[in-house]
Amino acid sequence: LTMSGEDADGLTKEEEAKCWEAFSAFDKDSSGEIDANELRIVLEMMGQKTTEEEIFRMIAEADAENTGLIKYEQFKKVIADQKKTQSLTNEEDTLDAFVSLGGLPNGEGSIDAKKLIQIIKYDFEMTIDIEKLIEDIDEDGSGEIEYDEFRNLLSSSD
Repeated sequence: LTMSGEDADGLTKEEEAKCWEAFSAFDKDSSGEIDANELRIVLEMMGQKTTEEEIFRMIAEADAENTGLIKYEQFKKVIADQKKTQSLTNEEDTLDAFVSLGGLPNGEGSIDAKKLIQIIKYDFEMTIDIEKLIEDIDEDGSGEIEYDEFRNLLSSSD
């Protein structure tokens, strides 16, 4: 287990439990293996949006012996890889948003808190208490949101 409570795959105990639950639900004969179609259904059940191509790639990677079946350990690795891919994509999206609000592409610079409040409340018409969120994350009280503060803001709201 790592410091953040994740196992070696990068999954939390909760995610690991969900993995096992989903895998077991489709492993009807308790053989410890599921097939490609079942993998797709399990991924969808777990909220993983995947294209045909991605499913095919995952199966190719997970099913090294070309049996058409995927064992639990292989399945768990697929889920962990998906999680990493999605967090990388999220990181890119976060940086893009930061830059579009006035930050720099290298993560330097900052966003004006007033500008962010304006956009959230009036442009996006969101009803979240953005002032409170900003107050909580603007650690140095500067009224400027640095990249790490911005990232924390986004992760606190989902």
